[in-house]
Amino acid sequence: MVTIAITGWFASAIIGKLINKAPSYLKGQKSWQSGMKAELDSLSESRPQIETLIYAAESGHLRGADNPGLEKWLGKLRDAVEEADNVLDELEYQHLKEEADESMGKSMKTIGKFVVRAAQQDDVLKRLRTVVKTFDKLVAGNSTFVQVLKLLDGRTTTELRGDRDRETGSVFPEKKLFGRKKEKQTVIHWLNNSHTETISVFSIVGVSGVGKTALAQYLYDHPEVDFKIKMWACVLTSFEVKDIIMKMLESLTQTKHEFDTLDAAQRTLKDNIRGHKFLLVLDDVWNDKEREKWNKVMAVLKFGGEGSKILLTTRMESVADTVANVVGETKMSLNLNGLEERDNVLLFEQYAFAGFDPNEYARLRSIGNKIASKVRGIPLAVKAVGGMLNNKLEAEYWNRVLEDGALNWDKETDGIMAAIRLSYEHLPPDLKPCFRYCSIFPQDHEFDRGQLVDVWISIGLIPEGEKSQEELASDFFETLVRKSFFEPKASKYSMHNLLHELARILSKNECLRVVSNDPIQIPQSIRHLSLRTSNILVLKNIAELKYLRTLLLFCDIEDAELAGVIDTALKGLRTIRWLELSSKWLRDFPKSIGDLVHLRCLSIIRTHIPKLSQCICSLYHLQILEFKFNPFFDHSEGSIPADICKLSKLKKLYLPSDAISTIPRIGKLSFLQQLIYYSVKGEAGYDISELEMMSELRELLITNLDKVKSTEEASKAKLHSKKHLRYIALMWGHGFANIDGRNEMDKEVADCLQPGSNLTNLSFNGYRAINPPNWLNHQIVPNVTAINLAYCSSLERLPPFGQLPNLKLLILQDIGALKEIGLEFYGSSQSGNTFPALETLILGRLIQLDEWREDTQSEKWFPRLKRLVSLTSLKELEIRNCEGLKSLGGLEAIPSLKVLVIRTCPKLATKSPLDSIEQSSRNRLSMALDRLDIDHPELLLAVPNLHLTKSVQISGSHSITLLAEQWLLQNGASLRYLGLFGLTLGSVETLPDGLQSLPSLRVLELHSAYKLTRLPELPRSLEILEIYGCSEELDARLKEGGLDYDKIRHLDVAVFGVLSQSRISQF
Repeated sequence: MVTIAITGWFASAIIGKLINKAPSYLKGQKSWQSGMKAELDSLSESRPQIETLIYAAESGHLRGADNPGLEKWLGKLRDAVEEADNVLDELEYQHLKEEADESMGKSMKTIGKFVVRAAQQDDVLKRLRTVVKTFDKLVAGNSTFVQVLKLLDGRTTTELRGDRDRETGSVFPEKKLFGRKKEKQTVIHWLNNSHTETISVFSIVGVSGVGKTALAQYLYDHPEVDFKIKMWACVLTSFEVKDIIMKMLESLTQTKHEFDTLDAAQRTLKDNIRGHKFLLVLDDVWNDKEREKWNKVMAVLKFGGEGSKILLTTRMESVADTVANVVGETKMSLNLNGLEERDNVLLFEQYAFAGFDPNEYARLRSIGNKIASKVRGIPLAVKAVGGMLNNKLEAEYWNRVLEDGALNWDKETDGIMAAIRLSYEHLPPDLKPCFRYCSIFPQDHEFDRGQLVDVWISIGLIPEGEKSQEELASDFFETLVRKSFFEPKASKYSMHNLLHELARILSKNECLRVVSNDPIQIPQSIRHLSLRTSNILVLKNIAELKYLRTLLLFCDIEDAELAGVIDTALKGLRTIRWLELSSKWLRDFPKSIGDLVHLRCLSIIRTHIPKLSQCICSLYHLQILEFKFNPFFDHSEGSIPADICKLSKLKKLYLPSDAISTIPRIGKLSFLQQLIYYSVKGEAGYDISELEMMSELRELLITNLDKVKSTEEASKAKLHSKKHLRYIALMWGHGFANIDGRNEMDKEVADCLQPGSNLTNLSFNGYRAINPPNWLNHQIVPNVTAINLAYCSSLERLPPFGQLPNLKLLILQDIGALKEIGLEFYGSSQSGNTFPALETLILGRLIQLDEWREDTQSEKWFPRLKRLVSLTSLKELEIRNCEGLKSLGGLEAIPSLKVLVIRTCPKLATKSPLDSIEQSSRNRLSMALDRLDIDHPELLLAVPNLHLTKSVQISGSHSITLLAEQWLLQNGASLRYLGLFGLTLGSVETLPDGLQSLPSLRVLELHSAYKLTRLPELPRSLEILEIYGCSEELDARLKEGGLDYDKIRHLDVAVFGVLSQSRISQF
């Protein structure tokens, strides 16, 4: 099959632009007009044939293993199309430059400058003539291929091989694991079986995509698998001992580690696992020869406690043999095969009929069963093909997939890749280059949706049309997610190793990722290059890549010549669209960047460059500029050139927060989508009216609003007309309590800063008026989901937040003048449908709040009112620094509440314990919290009627002399975790005997238990006991042979920080 490296829409758009716009560039150029008219007419006539042939190639309608002649012709066409794009881009660049000069009050004042400009344009026009002639020659040579197109039709796949590196984590990403019942039982039995050896190894062996990693992930957090210390390390093909140890440490400590030596890494890991039973998963292991490296890894792991286990996944049986020999035990392994037929079909149908009822598609289910059988029980292939078919529930389409796929799978030695390749072939043509481009990122890359969308646009992969490029690129991304090419991973996305490998193979002539310290020959055809090296010689070949459109350069090179070598290399890259430079040794800004006139995205990160160069102000096509994570950034005036406002195409500007405020006339950047920390200075070029023409803003954070002089000036910001604005933060001063006193001008200004109805996130900081702005209601901002009011020192009345239908998060903190919360908080509606979506409510430092009124007649303490039942969606409530708060009555009327955090609310802890228990027993409603986090032991009695709490953490400086045993017993059926931190146990000599009656308690964590002299009988359910800080007396009782040893011998126990009595007496 012909591998197409040019997109049909792109070729069509450029050829069309060339035909339509070239004449306008030739106005007044009679010598050029006469020569090019006939050639442009010829190109216009041949354009449909060229487009048809490109479409046929990219759609797979040319049958045959290879078509070298056509591939060569398409390569020449790609070169011609890109050169045409470059020429037209440069002509547009000259136009942008003239506009920028005019906007800055500059003009051509000398004949010399005019001559230079004319000479530059003449050179570009020569190239324009050349590229038109090239098209004419290509058209004359393509007739043979058009005849081929008329005779041949069909689809093929080619054999795909290659390295399939990937990075994995321990979290199981699916809702359930299909099948594998026997396999799960086998591994769980091994994990729970007692061994006399310090370390035991078990290998899961199977072909790529069969589910080795998924099984390991599923078992890692399985409730029947009990290890206090667990580590996950994805080994990959490069078996580097120090890297593997650092992965173990990062997994164990959830902290990134950097070591200069292997010895430092080994000793740190040894200290963390010494004497503790651990589970280590080594995923995707390839090293079956370098035993010495294995010995270095095992040398550290042998310090773990008895019963430690290593679960290993690999594609090669020889790896299992090698590791067993290194450990010195008989090999224990499981050969993982494809899913059983029933489980295979169930998994297939989950993806193929996602969002639909398969029972309504009897015919498709029959076809689908046959397709699923062709995938041979490989889960990854099942998901990919099922996701592809989900987009088109038509029998004809499914039958075609069945027929074409059957031939391809049977002929290929690697059926998995054939299935993945088939999914790729069924992608819309416009999406294929977007997918292929992902091969430039490493296998362990976590894709950020927004960043990838920006990159696709910057390098020209997204067509222009009725939708904006951002919207269309987001649609492309969503399609790839839906078709299982991307998998959600927290807030990011990942790509499976097979898919990444497929992208690498398909893009071998256009994308390349190099990690090497040895000079290598990079093919001239490469358009997109990622290069990571520590050898300066590797950089010197870059300048020869004249077609390069992407360069990601990561240099760990301490060399005085580094800046000069990079500067020289960039001089040859005149076609570059996206440039990223990262090197802590780079201290000088490469001046040649200013000559990269096609640049759309410039990212300079993690360097020691102190300031941006003036040369960037001539990059008129630039859309994204990123200059951050530079520790030596010069924060003084001039670090950002003032002429940066000439970059009229700029959409995103990532700079140190204080640098934004140094840019004068920032309003000229009318396409800017994010403006964070714009500081109003009250002077020309820096006032709030600069926002007037910035209609594309999505995110806006303004500081120093106190510098706005009048409502007329505030109105010029025209925030209400910015339909794309989703996030806005309004700050008076710098948003903290650094502006004293009341100022009603703040409300007048805020009223003039009314946003549009599409706003979703709002923050007010430092606001000094008594009343909130008039527009903070459901009619003006109905779509807001998160609100944060902080340091609003004079605010006495809250807006009607209860009316906001989509509000999920509400934070109220440091509102010093707020004394009561009245009916206005809920709004005027009497239907009871208030706060319908609220999930998290955080209250902090409301120092004068002492009353929460339901109506004008009530005299009830916060929040004693039945109306709290209207918070039907509230899941988390956090109350901090509310010094006047006296009661939490009414909380039990919030059935959805799962997390409650209370800190620094001293009056809550002054109630009589007896009164609290009697009062709660009279209440008929019970609260069921997942987590209760408090800083005073007596708050256990302040929270009404807790009967079903799962986790309790008590910390702070308040000592408890006796745990509330009655409270523990009434929560005993659900309590799984109890943690006592800070000075809570400072005076406690014994824990209540009632602990034995907690049948669900699994973890008991005690801190600073220096006065504790013995342990009571502990519940049989307890699995983990951790004591951080205790006396020598207690430590002796817990050791083997000690008085309390029998109470804990079945537990996983950790004791740290043992002190003598003399040391304890000093506290």
